[in-house]
Amino acid sequence: MVRPKRSEQTDLEREIIRAAWEQIAENGAPALSLRSIARSLNITAPAIYNYYPNRDALVTALIVEAFHSFADALQESLQPLSENDHAGRLTALGLAYRQWAITYP
Repeated sequence: MVRPKRSEQTDLEREIIRAAWEQIAENGAPALSLRSIARSLNITAPAIYNYYPNRDALVTALIVEAFHSFADALQESLQPLSENDHAGRLTALGLAYRQWAITYP
């Protein structure tokens, strides 16, 4: 299955991802269930399978989203700094890393 780029994701796909993150935040990753996500979105479980053929595919999508978020946060921290400010850039990366980890435990 060819995955759409992040900007091309459908509304339902975004809602599935959002519901999955909520479920992980409330119950932990081991409790992630496609059926309970479907129930929370008032859709049938087979509807989710149009986007994610199984739980592992959804978990992979969540991991990819987390890494993109982390990379975006690190990249953003470097924006105001000169490329030659190595100490400042390293400090900014460390602080951004810490803040991202606190925000998304």
